[in-house]
Amino acid sequence: MTLSIGVGVGDHPDIRPAVQSAVLQARAQLGRVLPQAAYITCTVDHDAAQVHAAFQEVLEGVALHGVTTSLGILTPDGVRNPGSGAVAVMLLGGEPGTAFTSSSQEADGRKAGEAAARELVQQAGGRQPKMILFNASPGLEEDMLQGIANICPGVPCQGGSAADHTISGQWSVFTQQGPVTSGLSLLGIFGEVRLGTSLSTPYAATGTRARATGTQGRTLKTLDGQPASQVLGQWLDGAIDRQVRSGGNILAQTALRPIAVRRTAGSREHYVTVHPAQIHAAEGTVEVFARIDPGDEVCLMSGSPEALVGDVAHLIDSALAQGGMTVREVKGAALIFCAGCAGALGARIDEGLRSFQRLLPGVPMLGLCTFGEQGHIPGLGNVHQDLSLSLTLFA
Repeated sequence: MTLSIGVGVGDHPDIRPAVQSAVLQARAQLGRVLPQAAYITCTVDHDAAQVHAAFQEVLEGVALHGVTTSLGILTPDGVRNPGSGAVAVMLLGGEPGTAFTSSSQEADGRKAGEAAARELVQQAGGRQPKMILFNASPGLEEDMLQGIANICPGVPCQGGSAADHTISGQWSVFTQQGPVTSGLSLLGIFGEVRLGTSLSTPYAATGTRARATGTQGRTLKTLDGQPASQVLGQWLDGAIDRQVRSGGNILAQTALRPIAVRRTAGSREHYVTVHPAQIHAAEGTVEVFARIDPGDEVCLMSGSPEALVGDVAHLIDSALAQGGMTVREVKGAALIFCAGCAGALGARIDEGLRSFQRLLPGVPMLGLCTFGEQGHIPGLGNVHQDLSLSLTLFA
């Protein structure tokens, strides 16, 4: 069972013609191969329920999966969103049994991951997937990944968390049944497909670091016994002094200077980047977009727009090497780009995206901007982090 890939984008202001255009483009790339699953996305300028209904109508009998994207649809030519919204689809074609989708709205993240993974395996007659495309609402990704690992040990997961334009909770997860604001959707890939994956942290670790001495979920309370907000304020040289005093959002101030947790696997080292989001002045705490555990070593990271632009090419090279594939063998690509990184780049994101034209010319690519990224790190397994890029190549 080989896998075929087709990608289409629609930016007509009306949903039905936008969806029809995207599907026509994707089907043309599949040729006579029948689609088995569809990875769909749209910006929140469009109503998610209407987008889902339109895809369901045009792709009758095809399993649906996906999330909403921030900013727009990412393509090798740049970002597509004329301001009135955009939709996109990646069709995965092949023989029956090539791909299945599943979902869960369990409130417990671990149970949600287990339920969705179990459903995938059952649909496949007990077979384990070659890999899983993972998409979820922000908040419980680490627990969901653990739940998946309990049912599908060692299976790599690549993906991103649902997003909107303003971090206001307008995002949606697309399941086969319809869009939900809180939940998990999986797309399992089976059969004779070769995959190359990479999860990139486009920042360098600095010597500034401390031990997490007080945490609760995604709230960082203390670093080396001191209020986390005060320590972070010192690290950022006054850039967030007002928020330390009065509270407030610090996403923009930390997009190029985030924090990270150092993880080791044998001789390998990986920095799990974490985006500080909000300071609560009265408590001296910092809300973050990924979990930090007590005892973790937390360090300040440093990046630049130039490093973010250049990291797209590095990501492609890394995924090709990991999959042991040549450019000519690549049939399609799924790119996950952190919305925080995209915001820090501004219009220069198009410069980075054009690396696909240069390094993977003609390869169908679906790209999303997300509020959290997931990928597989050898020796560590599947991890959730922020301010990163995740890429899957299909060959």
